[in-house]
Amino acid sequence: MDEAIRIATCIRVLLHDTKSSTSLLTHLNAKSIKLFCTDLDIPEEEEGHQYIVPFSMGVISCCKDDFGYKPNLEDYTPGVSRVLPAVEWWDKVIWKPSFNCQLSRKTLILSAANQDGGAHVDSHLNINYEQLSRYQAGTMTLKIGNKTHTVDVVNMHLVSIRTIANEILKSPELIQLIS
Repeated sequence: MDEAIRIATCIRVLLHDTKSSTSLLTHLNAKSIKLFCTDLDIPEEEEGHQYIVPFSMGVISCCKDDFGYKPNLEDYTPGVSRVLPAVEWWDKVIWKPSFNCQLSRKTLILSAANQDGGAHVDSHLNINYEQLSRYQAGTMTLKIGNKTHTVDVVNMHLVSIRTIANEILKSPELIQLIS
């Protein structure tokens, strides 16, 4: 957990601007770059229907040696992978685990960094972040031969932070900035 929260703090420094602090992307005059995007699009709500997407920022691994809900560490593929302008990428809703809860990358990262031990610890967390951090999607069971593997699907906020870090690390326009 500590490493994911530390990663969130680094991402905040890279992307988040306030009245009293300026992000690295702003210092580099690079807020218009595009960032690699691996999340699933959440369908628009239709009258009488609200969509819930419980696995937007990770992958379910079903191998006997690697079983569970894991970060999406997909590689960027030119011409195939999706990219979004950094500001849109940052504000895009990536989690909607229930009808009343949704989080963007920005909300997730800032809650982890500013409230959950990255740069500060608050006695009260952002309610949507807290809901995601306590969200349990259930238990997955995989039977291989006579052996059964079982794992609880928890810590989805930490998996998401690692996936966001992977998106940043594999964003070609960001890599060009530091080359």
